[in-house]
Amino acid sequence: MAVDESLDSVYDRAGFGASVPRGSRPALVVVDLTRGFTEPAFPSGADLTAEVTATTALVAEARRRGVPVIYTAISYTPAEADGDAVAWLRKAPGMRALREGSDAVALDPRLEQREGDHLILKKGASAFHGTSLAALLTSLGTDTIVVCGATTSGCVRATAVDAVQSGFDTLVVRDACGDRAAGPHDAALFDLQAKYADVVGLDEALTYLAELDRRTLGQPALADLGDVPATSRWVTSGSVRLHVLDYGPADGVPVLVLPGITSPAVTMDFVARELTDLVRPLVLDVRGRGLSDDGTEYDLASYAADVDAVVDGLGLRDPILFGHSMGARIAARAATTRPLRGTVLADPPLSGPGRAPYPTTLDAFLGQLGQARRGTDADEVARSWPRWPRREQELRARWLSSCARDAIVATHAGFESEDFFDDWPKVPAPTYFLYGGASPVVTAAGAAEAAERNPSAEFVEIPDAGHMIFWDEPEAALSALREALRKLL
Repeated sequence: MAVDESLDSVYDRAGFGASVPRGSRPALVVVDLTRGFTEPAFPSGADLTAEVTATTALVAEARRRGVPVIYTAISYTPAEADGDAVAWLRKAPGMRALREGSDAVALDPRLEQREGDHLILKKGASAFHGTSLAALLTSLGTDTIVVCGATTSGCVRATAVDAVQSGFDTLVVRDACGDRAAGPHDAALFDLQAKYADVVGLDEALTYLAELDRRTLGQPALADLGDVPATSRWVTSGSVRLHVLDYGPADGVPVLVLPGITSPAVTMDFVARELTDLVRPLVLDVRGRGLSDDGTEYDLASYAADVDAVVDGLGLRDPILFGHSMGARIAARAATTRPLRGTVLADPPLSGPGRAPYPTTLDAFLGQLGQARRGTDADEVARSWPRWPRREQELRARWLSSCARDAIVATHAGFESEDFFDDWPKVPAPTYFLYGGASPVVTAAGAAEAAERNPSAEFVEIPDAGHMIFWDEPEAALSALREALRKLL
């Protein structure tokens, strides 16, 4: 920064400039990168192309890591813009151009506000003053704020100062902050670094956000395993260590259970424990979930190779594959490559190239993962999954954070790029297809097409169930599953 470095010793002697902690639950606050500030054609604007470019990188990384993105904008009503009630406009009349609904208050088109992003409208410099920002950050469980935007000496500085005064550790990203002149910009950053925030470069900020994508598992989650009547077994698939919950009995017909995209093995406990009088359930922590390692690939071929590794590694003779959702797609692929006693597929995603997209968006999955990473509870889970039994809501709250973000992203992309119907016609009999009568994933039309493409399969509709058939209608879904397994024995 172009500030006299001789000041450093003065500030050091005063005890300024200590580093602030980097928390595990940040939020990105993008201050006033609206056209009125980022385009020089507006009275209050300047050319902030470099700063907007840096901000797009921050926003993209925040979204990848499930970090909330909060935009702010100054917006005045006609009465405020034309009148004399706002003191700031008497001092800075050029700001009167920031009228609600005008191009000046529109987000810079190089940025994108998505569903799930937040927007705070304000009348003054600080994004906290007279707004709900502090309450929003608290409700999100935020412990650290990453600030960028414009102008450095005005709204960015005021927002960063108020962030600290509101109890949040604060980082200000130097490369993503802009001003109309270098002097005020540099002086503001110097003062912020000395007294209020850590001023960091773009690379450091991106690294901080990237390192948030660490799978976590707390003591309460590990204690859940104490209530599970199963033995942990381990198998290696290539370099990936896979964890399996084996419910026994050892002489039972093995049924390898393959859960869904965000379902670690323990979340299928309520299903597996109801099958031990018939078969030997073994529930896989699919790579990137639960206690299993991350993988470098998350395509169907890699998942099917893991199935082979478990079957061969544990010596499972003549097994049955039972998969739900993602797990059903894996079971279908694996069934085309090795002999099995049979398969049971529960509500497999029928999406693929040229088909309707998977109905749950990636942003929805990552939003739930973000909640879990910051710390969620059964009540919050219930807002997304109100029909689930309470224990399953509690397990979801404690175990979702064990899922790798990359695994979710790659698998969700695979729902669109890998066609279920490439495998399904080749799945040999006997095979059973369970689906929810109210499922948005397997619609009536989808079930009809699946029946046409594999006439040997037996189809069972679970009335009133959505995609999560065992969670939505446990008794009916378990009854249908048990009946299918009996026929396979």
